[in-house]
Amino acid sequence: MNANGGQQSQSGWRILIVGTGGQGVLTAARLLCDAFVERGHSVVSGQLHGMAQRGGSVHASVVIDSGISPVIGSGRAGCVLGFEPVETARALPYMSSRTVVYMNTARVIPYILGQRYVLKEGAAQYPDVKELSDRIHEVTPYGFRFDATRLAEEAGSAKALNIVMLGCLLGSGSLPCDVDGFWSSVERKMPPAFAQANSEAFLSGVEVGKRFRIGERRA
Repeated sequence: MNANGGQQSQSGWRILIVGTGGQGVLTAARLLCDAFVERGHSVVSGQLHGMAQRGGSVHASVVIDSGISPVIGSGRAGCVLGFEPVETARALPYMSSRTVVYMNTARVIPYILGQRYVLKEGAAQYPDVKELSDRIHEVTPYGFRFDATRLAEEAGSAKALNIVMLGCLLGSGSLPCDVDGFWSSVERKMPPAFAQANSEAFLSGVEVGKRFRIGERRA
């Protein structure tokens, strides 16, 4: 762990961002990459699997100062940023006892469950979010959960979910970048029409992240 509670080793930082299509997973990965490249870090990113259609599973990696490959091996994620509970649980193979996990608790019902309900093939049963969280805590003690979707909506746009999650990540001190410096980089790339909502979303995420600093609180 680094001084601020982030997962750091001699081989840098490995961040896995997971969610569903339409939640802004790939945009969040790009914003992270751009911010750290601007600060002189070596950064690579890749979409690990899935397709970015709305509702589909999307996993993206951001690897900072850790070679030229974007691939995160089994148990090698330093941080998992989970935009959706089931997708966060899907990332369990990448977690270890040192992985820090920030999970949005708002559910996105997978297409296949919705289809079964419409076709009357059985009730659409989504796993209990607490049970998913408990499974994560069986692997790592650094699992934190909160309703990031609600914070995005309160900021003025549900589409700002990815910005809330990035705010949480930066506010937690898990990365070698200060909050103001990161937001300065991100803000320059935002359409002016969404500046206020995104700023409020980011700051709300930062406040959550501060509460989740390692050694201070476990959700």
